[in-house]
Amino acid sequence: MGWTWSLLSPLSTILVYSLVFSVFFRASPPPAGNGTQNFALFLFTGLVIWLLFAGMINGSMGWLSSVGDLRRKVFFPPETAIFGSAVALGVQSAIEAGVLLLVMVLIGNVGLPTLLLPLVLVLAGLFGLGIGFFVCVLNTHYRDVQYLVGIVINAVFFLVPIVYPIGIIPERHWGIPIRKIVEWNPINQFVAAARDSAYLVEWPSATRWLALVIYSTVTFTLGWRFFARRSMQLSEDM
Repeated sequence: MGWTWSLLSPLSTILVYSLVFSVFFRASPPPAGNGTQNFALFLFTGLVIWLLFAGMINGSMGWLSSVGDLRRKVFFPPETAIFGSAVALGVQSAIEAGVLLLVMVLIGNVGLPTLLLPLVLVLAGLFGLGIGFFVCVLNTHYRDVQYLVGIVINAVFFLVPIVYPIGIIPERHWGIPIRKIVEWNPINQFVAAARDSAYLVEWPSATRWLALVIYSTVTFTLGWRFFARRSMQLSEDM
């Protein structure tokens, strides 16, 4: 089945969450750019970003440890394993995004803002890869880090409005501006930008674009520098 297997996991996730949240909990997504309400497409748009982001973080730890034996025999820059695997993951995300855009074209929910989705994907990938550089170094020294990261990512998934619209979050609770905190969550900015361009067919605000660029470039730069400074010690620890 080839690349079809890479689509089965997100499609099954979309099916399950659409059933639970749109049927059982009756969550209603905002109208799309063409005026229709489709929870599956609303979910798929956010899930494409999340799968790329989480895949960069989880994958970075496995990608580096998988070449440990080889690096003891042949020297090569350790970041090549991470970058190579990140590109492969990027291709898989591009296929998922292509399926999403094809469906959007078929239902007539496209416009010029839709062209921004690939750029949002690139920025989200850089953001996840930057965090991945940090955690893969820590996991090399402390093997339990991968399990802790898995728990955190699973928890964060439900703290970001991916499987539910942000409108169901109360403005304040216990005196805390919960919705504002969720809105400015870095991951939510990427998810919201993707939905603006591909689902709502609207131009993301300048403030949101500025946030995306800052989050992705700063995190990636700091993560790569952190990784580069400790790359010579990784062979001994792997």
